[in-house]
Amino acid sequence: MISSENNATDIPENQGNMDSNQKPIEYASSREYLLDELSRLDLVLRRFIRDDKEEGCTTLYAGVVLSKEEIYDLLDDKNTFAQETSIEERLSELDEQIAKRLEASKACRRHISLPYLSRLLGLSLFEQRCLIACMAPEIDPKYEKVYGYFENDTSIKNPSINLMMNIFLSTEDERIEARKLFSLQAPLVRLLLESRNDLSDNCIPLISRHLKLDDWVVNYLLDINILDSRLIHVAEMIQTGQRQNISANTENVRILRFIDYYRNGRTKRNQILYFYGPEGAGKKEYVLSVCEYLGLPLIVTDLEKILSNDLPFDEILKLLGRQIKISGGILCLENFQLLVSDERSQQIRINRILQMLHEFSETTFILGRTQWHLTNTDSRFAFIAVEYPYPSATERRKHWQELSKKYQLDEKLNLNNFSEVFRFTPGQIENVLKLGENYSVWNGYSDGRIEVNDLTNACYTQSNKKLGELAKRIEALYTMEMLVLPEDQMLQMKEICRQVKYRSIVYEKWGFEKRLALGKGLNILFSGPPGSGKTMAAEVIANEIGLEIYKIDVSRVVSKYIGETEKNLGEIFHEAETSNVILFFDEADALFGKRSEVKDSHDRYANVEIGYLLQRMEEYKGIVILATNLNQNIDEAFLRRLHFNIAFPFPDKEQRKLIWLSIFPSGAPVEDNLDYDFLAEKFVMAGGNIKNIALNAAFYAAHAGCPIGIKQIMQAAKREYKKMGKTFLKSDFDPYYQLIEVVK
Repeated sequence: MISSENNATDIPENQGNMDSNQKPIEYASSREYLLDELSRLDLVLRRFIRDDKEEGCTTLYAGVVLSKEEIYDLLDDKNTFAQETSIEERLSELDEQIAKRLEASKACRRHISLPYLSRLLGLSLFEQRCLIACMAPEIDPKYEKVYGYFENDTSIKNPSINLMMNIFLSTEDERIEARKLFSLQAPLVRLLLESRNDLSDNCIPLISRHLKLDDWVVNYLLDINILDSRLIHVAEMIQTGQRQNISANTENVRILRFIDYYRNGRTKRNQILYFYGPEGAGKKEYVLSVCEYLGLPLIVTDLEKILSNDLPFDEILKLLGRQIKISGGILCLENFQLLVSDERSQQIRINRILQMLHEFSETTFILGRTQWHLTNTDSRFAFIAVEYPYPSATERRKHWQELSKKYQLDEKLNLNNFSEVFRFTPGQIENVLKLGENYSVWNGYSDGRIEVNDLTNACYTQSNKKLGELAKRIEALYTMEMLVLPEDQMLQMKEICRQVKYRSIVYEKWGFEKRLALGKGLNILFSGPPGSGKTMAAEVIANEIGLEIYKIDVSRVVSKYIGETEKNLGEIFHEAETSNVILFFDEADALFGKRSEVKDSHDRYANVEIGYLLQRMEEYKGIVILATNLNQNIDEAFLRRLHFNIAFPFPDKEQRKLIWLSIFPSGAPVEDNLDYDFLAEKFVMAGGNIKNIALNAAFYAAHAGCPIGIKQIMQAAKREYKKMGKTFLKSDFDPYYQLIEVVK
């Protein structure tokens, strides 16, 4: 039978002839140990050549004829033993010397790679010998000649399975049994040898195939502990130095307690710790802290990069598993939310990942942005899911104050405003401050002083901008002073802004957050006829609060295909959650209308879509503004979830006059005697139409080279009435109609 000895350091009692008073010297490195093993290999090969019955065997190597005697001499190390000592005696002495030095290395906790690898993978003594034979040409090129001689082929530079069996095994039964060690699923072949050559070629007899170590394994056996070159585009290795103490943070303590219980306790199971929440919430920082405390290397891999890599998914998983298993490190999988779906292909990938973790990774951290749990039937792992949510305004304020200490801030800059408005994680806050400093230097501040505009622009840049596919960003130019509404509506507009300003006091300091599981955002309804100022009012809120506003294209959101509308809405709310923006659904009647009686499957799925929208609105912690022309079309379920319902009436005469008085910019030349009372009384229209008339009148004036006067306004009004499908009668607009009777 093949020896199943797993550890070459196991020494029979009283073995060897070393002087009992002489203390064995431990190996200084894995390479020093391998050199002793290569000396042993030379003796084994010399013995094989010596016992070869074939006389006068030669081979042609690089144009030079090599004889048996020359190869025999090439393998002879005359300085190692006395020449009169037989090969068998030399082997016995060398085996004893290696065993004792390994034992001494083990006693002083010196890591020697090959014995450790053998214990870890359960390799037999024969498999260890094969590894050493494969390492030989990686250390000394003379073995290329030796193996070429044995194969009678100078192009072959690696040992064959047949040669390994002949020099390391004694009987035919051992050689037959050894075949299973070279199957594709055996550790030797699967994890340590390259399979790209003839090793996996079924057309070649097994014993005629050749063995070559994987390059990463060669490096590892030489104590070069680096990341596999095939993983450098999808992962990174972080070497952590062991810390004696760890922060007293409750989360750290719980994580370490969980790991220790299942690594060292009575119930031993592989652990999976799933951390989920927004980017920058500190998930990875906790992982690094734990690895530093344990003194273990960390392999961080990005599933987004894995899925887009040229290497097959299973091949990457195998390489990752081997790296983790052999290095004894901890694996951290990022962006796991990419696999969390009901799609069968993604479920298959998750199952393959779990199988790899079960086989190779004792402790694994998985980081994602969405909830995920193992199935109840999967008992292979000790699993825990921990949420890392967006920090509260109070927590954000602390992060802003702490992280900004490294930067120079303008004295006018109020960080409290930024902590209220932007729902950033600590990581995002740090990125914003760095970017703000970049803007400051670019704008001419040699001391890097960050001003309000620098930090504001940095905040918007940090926010996620994937909303652009289903929404359009509106540049908010209007202020509260420009808005013309009845007194009650103006008061509600100001109340909206105050709710954003004081939400941390009410929700956090006063404790209302604990009373509300959902509905912590602001859902606002603007209803009124077209042109009554709904869009303008939405821009005013965005401008007053200091947030970007995105107008949702409802026609692109609503889909006739089942499930597509919910998918689009889900993407919008997810991106808005991470982008710190106001969602403005204009002309939302089609999307927010009353739920219908279920008459067919289409009605049933339409109601599902509306229900999904209600759910997302309640979960959303930002601001949603709905604009509709007909208030009575809004479903009662929506009305119950609204914080504000502002009706935009058709402007009366006094309001129209205020609109006319504020419509022209301060830089526009306007006649001093413009009859605003006439305009307010005669042009009975909404603010949007008035804005169109004022703008077109300005172009008429620019063409005529004169100030904006009643003539240009009458010309523009005539065009607007025609566009609206209304008549523009002389009797209605005297005495100014005559100004436009003849227009060139």
